[in-house]
Amino acid sequence: MKLNKNLKILLCIVAVALVAVIGLFIFLIYNKNAVDYKKLVNEDNAQKAMEENEKLAQQDAFAEYTVWTTDGIKFRESPDAEGEIISTISKREELRVVGEEEGWLKVEFDGKTGYVSKQYTTTEEPTSTGKIVCIDAGHQRYGDSTKEPNGPGSSSMKARVTGGTSGRTTGVSEYELNLDIALKLQEELEARGYEVVMTRTSHDVNISNKERAEVANSAGADITIRIHANGSDNTGVSGALTMAPSSSNPYCSNIANESYDLSRDIIDQYCAATGMKNQGVTTTDTMTGINWCQMPVTIIEMGYMTNATDDTNMQDPDYQSKMVIGIANGVDAYFGL
Repeated sequence: MKLNKNLKILLCIVAVALVAVIGLFIFLIYNKNAVDYKKLVNEDNAQKAMEENEKLAQQDAFAEYTVWTTDGIKFRESPDAEGEIISTISKREELRVVGEEEGWLKVEFDGKTGYVSKQYTTTEEPTSTGKIVCIDAGHQRYGDSTKEPNGPGSSSMKARVTGGTSGRTTGVSEYELNLDIALKLQEELEARGYEVVMTRTSHDVNISNKERAEVANSAGADITIRIHANGSDNTGVSGALTMAPSSSNPYCSNIANESYDLSRDIIDQYCAATGMKNQGVTTTDTMTGINWCQMPVTIIEMGYMTNATDDTNMQDPDYQSKMVIGIANGVDAYFGL
């Protein structure tokens, strides 16, 4: 009986010792893993810190420089073709380069930092095109029904200037829309190296259609763009068109072909930029502002203010940017730039 008791005590001692050994073994393994893990974490953090320092050093060492856009390009938040678009940058815009990443330039533009594709930039500063563009913002605050000749030597008389149409949905007057776009187009064309002459820069003027053409003539303009918006009794009609004199125009047939080319280039580029329905080029010989011009001239009817979609779009700032870029692209296309 005593032997059995001693055996039990011995077995208990062995069991306790075994548990202690196992516990110690587990403790040592755990601590080794913990040490290894901490070591890995520290090594990973050190590597990341090293990479970040190298990146900062490269940024500090990067020699900033200036480029100009060679086409309209997307300004993106990240250096890839799927990066979110911040805005569209026009042709010939100046950009400050603050970094480069595999075919992409990190640039500063308009108070923001983002990325543009390097292939659409150049380090050569654009020079003046040497071309003069006259922009006529159609209509004015108050019309003038006083008559003036429809063309040089014409016995046909027309009102000096009318007030234009207005937005069926927005309530905006055409003369307001025309000047908004004209002023933005002036800025865009000047940025592209054109000299721009404006027939008006405010609403409270009284300038006839004949006098507007004479402004362009006196300035020696290479082309004239007359900015207008359309209207129709049918509110379902939408789209944009341009107008040019015909080859049988009794006053300015000598500029008919070039005016048609200008009109086609502008309407095609305008509709490509805006998605507006392209109604093409219409020839007309009844427009006083065309008949008195001595250089290629076009009227662009930017959209129908009587159509809800056109009218609303033409008041949207982002859409207006597309309108302006489209017209400017048409000017570039006409001059082969």
